[in-house]
Amino acid sequence: MNMKTSLTYGFIMALASSLLSLGFFFTGFHDEVTKLQTAQNIAMALGLAIAVVCLLMGMKEKRELTPADGKWGYGSALGTGVMVGLFGALFSTIYTYCYFTFINPNMSELIFQMQVLKMEAKGMTDTQISQAEPMIRKMMSPVIMTVMSLFMIFITNVVLALIVAIFVKNRPASANESAG
Repeated sequence: MNMKTSLTYGFIMALASSLLSLGFFFTGFHDEVTKLQTAQNIAMALGLAIAVVCLLMGMKEKRELTPADGKWGYGSALGTGVMVGLFGALFSTIYTYCYFTFINPNMSELIFQMQVLKMEAKGMTDTQISQAEPMIRKMMSPVIMTVMSLFMIFITNVVLALIVAIFVKNRPASANESAG
């Protein structure tokens, strides 16, 4: 089984998402809690778009590379999408670890502060927040953030692949078939 297509589009997915993250970092959206939620909302929407485009392109390329007499259907499209999503998630974890460890080590603190604001908005007391702090801080370590990122990105990519595969499961009608 040729993995080149899956590797290529998984890498493109991770690269595009990483560049998006770096864009937010360099424009100051990862400097303050007040800007972070906006950045996360925008990043989620654009990240989903990046994932859908990469999955779609990977599936279409794999479909084109499959011989005309070869089997291609929903399962083939989904399998390709899952592999693109897996490689995208794996490459993204490398970036995530580097981002939280070297590029923006203050990001964990910003995320913690954002969580505190959310807890306060839910009416939690200072005592309750103080009790939750050790567990939240433990979850904010670069390793834990990277592992959580791997699973979240992969699960999201699989769900998207389930949907995108519906649109790529059939081969396009060739010129000869449509003329006849």
